[in-house]
Amino acid sequence: MNCSWFLRLLSGFLILTGLGLRSAHAENEVEALRREVRELKASVQQLTNVVQQQNRRIDEISGSRSARTEPFDSRRSRDEIEAKTQAEIRSNPSQASTAAAPAGDAEVDSLLNTVNSAPPSPGSTSRSIGLWRYPAGNSTAAKLLPDISAFGSFVGGYFSQDPTGDVGHDPARTGFTLQEIEIALQSVVDPYLRGDIFLSFHEEGVELEEGYITTLGAGLPRGIQFRGGKFYIPFGRQNPKHLHQWSFVDNNLVNKYLLGPEGLNEIGVEMSYLFPIPAFLQIQGTFTNGDNESSFGGTRKQDFLYNGRLSASVDVSPNTTLLMGTSGAFGFNNSAPGNETTLYGGDFYLRWKPSAQTSLSWQTEYILRRMQLPEAWESDGGLYSYVEWQFLKQFRAAFRYDQMGIPVGVVAKEFRLTPAFSFDPSEFSRIRLQYEYDKIANQDPVHAAFLQFQFSMGPHGAHPF
Repeated sequence: MNCSWFLRLLSGFLILTGLGLRSAHAENEVEALRREVRELKASVQQLTNVVQQQNRRIDEISGSRSARTEPFDSRRSRDEIEAKTQAEIRSNPSQASTAAAPAGDAEVDSLLNTVNSAPPSPGSTSRSIGLWRYPAGNSTAAKLLPDISAFGSFVGGYFSQDPTGDVGHDPARTGFTLQEIEIALQSVVDPYLRGDIFLSFHEEGVELEEGYITTLGAGLPRGIQFRGGKFYIPFGRQNPKHLHQWSFVDNNLVNKYLLGPEGLNEIGVEMSYLFPIPAFLQIQGTFTNGDNESSFGGTRKQDFLYNGRLSASVDVSPNTTLLMGTSGAFGFNNSAPGNETTLYGGDFYLRWKPSAQTSLSWQTEYILRRMQLPEAWESDGGLYSYVEWQFLKQFRAAFRYDQMGIPVGVVAKEFRLTPAFSFDPSEFSRIRLQYEYDKIANQDPVHAAFLQFQFSMGPHGAHPF
C-alpha cells in the first residue's frame, strides 16, 4: 500500500518536472525568437543609420538625393525579416502565439517607413546633355555647375558673284554655309567674380570667341567694374554683338572693312564706371594687345590698342528709349613700325515699344578711320542705318542701308540695300529671309538671297540693351 502511494507520488513529481522543463524550454525558445527579432531590428536600425549618413554625405556633395545610384531597398529588407520570422514559426508552431513577431513587424514597418517617407530634397531634378546627366534647379550641385547653352546658325545662299577673302560669319558661297555653332558656359564664380566662356564652332574648326572674368562689385567702389580676358571691345553698337544677336544674316560694310571680319576681338583688360545719376551714363576703357589686322596689328612689343567709349540713355516717353554713344580707339598698324591708326565712332539707337506684340527700332552708326601709311595718312569712313519693325509677336521686317566711302580712302566706294523678313516660331528659333543689292564703284552689282535658320538651347541671360 505504502509502496503504491510512493510510486504515484514519484510519478506525479516526474510528470510535473517534465512539464516544467518543457515549459521552461518553450519559454527559452520564445525568448530566443524575441531576441533574434530584436537583433534583426537593431540590424535594420544600423542599416538605416548608414543609409541616412550616406544620404547626408551625398547631399553635401551633390545637393540632391537624385544623385544616388543604388537607393536603399526597404521592401527587400522587410521581406527578409518576414521570411526569417515565418521560418521560425513553422519550425516552432506551439510557440507561434506567444512569439513577439507581430509586434516586431509593426515596429520594423514603422522604422522602415521613416526611411521610405523621407521627403525628397528640393531641386532634385536633373538635366541631360546626350548621355551625361547633371543636377539642375536649386540644388548645391546645380549652383556649382555653369549655365550651358548653345546657339546655331545655318544659311542657304545665292550670289550672282561669290564673295572672296575672309568673310567672317557672313555666308561664304552659293549653297549652304554653317555660320556658327556657339557654346556658352556662364556662371558666378564666387561673390567677387563671374566667368563667361564662348566657343565658336564653324567650318574651319573651333576657336575661343570670348573668355573672360568680370567683377561683381564686392570690395570695389560703387559703379566700378573690371573685366579681363578675351572679349569684344565696346566700340560702337554692332561690334560687341554675337552672331545670334544680329538683326540681319550678315555684318554691315563699315564694321567688316574697318574693324575686320571678326570685329575688334582682343585680349586685355577693361574698366567701366556707371555714374550714380538717375539716367544711364557709362564710361568704358580698354587696354588690349592690338592684334586686329584690319586696322592695327603692330609688330613691336609696345604696340598696344587703347579704346574708350561713353554711352548714355534716356527715356523719351514711357514707350520710347534713346541710347547714344561715342567711341574712340588708338593703336599701331602693320604698314611700318610705329605707324598709327585712330578710329572714331558715333551711334544712336531709338526704340519704341508700345506693347509686347509690336515695336519699332532705328539704329545708325558711323565710323571714321585715320591710318598712317608709309606714303601718307589715309582716311576711310562709312555708316549703316537700319529700321526693324515687329508688327506681330512672331514676325519682323527690317531694312538696312550701308555706305562706304565717306570719305573715300583705302576702301573703295560701295553701297548696299538689304531688306529682311523674320519669323520666330518661339523665343528659341528663328527663320529669316533676306535679299541684298550690293554695288561697288566701277563694278557690276551683286545680287544675293539668303534663307537662315537659327536656334538656341539651354539657359541664356538677357542681352545688353
